[in-house]
Amino acid sequence: MMEYLITPNQLRHLINESEGDDLKENLKRLWSFTTEVIDKSESMWNMNVRFLMTWGAAIGGMILPLKQWIEGQEPELSEKQVILLLVGIACNYYYDNEKFIRSVLDKIKQEGLIEPFKKLFVKSEELKKGLLDFLQSVKVFGRTMTSLMGYAFILPVLDDVMSILQQSDDPELALRNIITRIVASGVVVVGGNALTTFIGNIIKKYRD
Repeated sequence: MMEYLITPNQLRHLINESEGDDLKENLKRLWSFTTEVIDKSESMWNMNVRFLMTWGAAIGGMILPLKQWIEGQEPELSEKQVILLLVGIACNYYYDNEKFIRSVLDKIKQEGLIEPFKKLFVKSEELKKGLLDFLQSVKVFGRTMTSLMGYAFILPVLDDVMSILQQSDDPELALRNIITRIVASGVVVVGGNALTTFIGNIIKKYRD
């Protein structure tokens, strides 16, 4: 069976994401975006979704690309409507409270946003599959929501990782530099050993 490999260009095409230039700062921006969505869901929709902060930059890694995609597909949507759609997607992936999820979906129906939500959900499933296939290709085993929640931060910053790798002839030095910047961001929930193995496997994959 042929091993699945998704390249940085394929990932960027899938999520319609532009290249970044600094790993630590981009991870912090993902966290800032997450907190912004959480704050606006409360002020605009009176919904408390602070439980999403548990997953740090991983939430931003999933919903920031989706925000950019849906705004391109449905430019008539207001910011308030986009926030509601993103919260609906995030809760479906990152929360197991069926009653709360149903209440979010009810708001989406009341706003007449079922069709945009369906489109966004299909795209989120493509993104999820691409991420889980990528994780498997770099030996993060198991196609579980736990894997998705822990490692989704990598999506918008994979180019930053690759840039650091390409600038160094020493894989060990590149690994240390990447891990240092990720840890310094303070917004990634994956533990140190698992993170080192994860980035080490990415380096190995793309240098082989």
